Amino acid sequence: MAKPCDIHDYQQLARRRVPRMFYDYADSGSWTESTYRANETDFNQLKFRQRVAADMTNRSTETTMIS
Repeated sequence: MAKPCDIHDYQQLARRRVPRMFYDYADSGSWTESTYRANETDFNQLKFRQRVAADMTNRSTETTMIS
């Protein structure tokens, strides 16, 4: 498999690598799973804005850690 790019790629990877009992537990909701489905629906509505050829002149990855 190529490098995972989205949540569905990671789900497939986990489904192959994690024992089924543990995967099924982690990939389920309780009782009617209505919250699970609602969360999945909400996350599917998120869209990322693609910014191609944006000016990166004054950008930095520098950060400060609390010491």
